[in-house]
Amino acid sequence: MNSNPTQKNYAEIERLEQLLRELRGDATTPRETEAIREIGLEIALAIREVGALLVNVGSEQSYAANRHGG
Repeated sequence: MNSNPTQKNYAEIERLEQLLRELRGDATTPRETEAIREIGLEIALAIREVGALLVNVGSEQSYAANRHGG
């Protein structure tokens, strides 16, 4: 399994998206509709985490480049 946090988040997003596709294909009960909403929220949170990681990496790279006169 990948140990990189970004790769873990991408894998989790893909897993949740697959669950979402499966539920949407056969959403017949209120509970399934609620499950779709919950999965959508989890996807949104995972995407936000990936975005935050990318911002942090970008900031660190910018700081390192400025520190070394790059």
